[in-house]
Amino acid sequence: MQNSYYFIDECGDPEFYGKGKRLLVGTSGYQPLLIIGLIETPNRKSIHKAVKEFSDSIRQDVLFKSIPSVKDPHWFLHAKNDHPEVRSQFFQFLRQYHDITFHAVIARKDLNIFNRKHNNNASEFYFDVIRKLLENHWSVDLKYHIYLAHKSKSTTEKLINSIERAIDSSNKKKGIIEQIDYQCTIEKSSFLPELSVVDYFLWALQRYIYKGESRFWETIEPSVGSVIDLYDENKLYDKQNVFRLEKAPAFELIL
Repeated sequence: MQNSYYFIDECGDPEFYGKGKRLLVGTSGYQPLLIIGLIETPNRKSIHKAVKEFSDSIRQDVLFKSIPSVKDPHWFLHAKNDHPEVRSQFFQFLRQYHDITFHAVIARKDLNIFNRKHNNNASEFYFDVIRKLLENHWSVDLKYHIYLAHKSKSTTEKLINSIERAIDSSNKKKGIIEQIDYQCTIEKSSFLPELSVVDYFLWALQRYIYKGESRFWETIEPSVGSVIDLYDENKLYDKQNVFRLEKAPAFELIL
């Protein structure tokens, strides 16, 4: 049986309330979107090796090795924190690496939906988006290895529940029962170079939505398989219908 590897991360957060149940909507720093994405690859060793070699080359290159973030012994590729020159280099790497496919779900944070559908529970909201992300990506001919970037409220039990619900949804759509072979784990992003790839795709998508800057997104778009706008009637964008801001209802991005 062949293997397929999924690496999952997010940008934004699922929170609507702060300490003391203080409503965060509309306040400074509030994240109006939760975007969860994954890369899939049939060859984990290849991408692991390639990203690690890229990181090592940055550490050794006289042009980059004096950058404070790179000098940190704990540095790993992280789009938000990386120096712009390092970021540019990694996007050049990604545009040339073709053995991956990226999928994402954009969840617009709607308080009414949060209270009604997710029982006012941020963790339930988060893992329901993961369920939606995974539900159309199964085959009985593959064994799946699923890695979720570690977050404080994430547990393997919750991840398994999302996976099982995604498989059930897929089976219902097909009208058949398929037994899917998978294993899953939650890992720190600093431990898995593959998660840096997901992070960069998410950063590019978020930057496009928030700032209207499409160049990073368009650079890596050939490796994008699908984007679901979850609360725009689950609108699906794919290679035949690529995601563009002008095709989607306006995002409410008051920060």
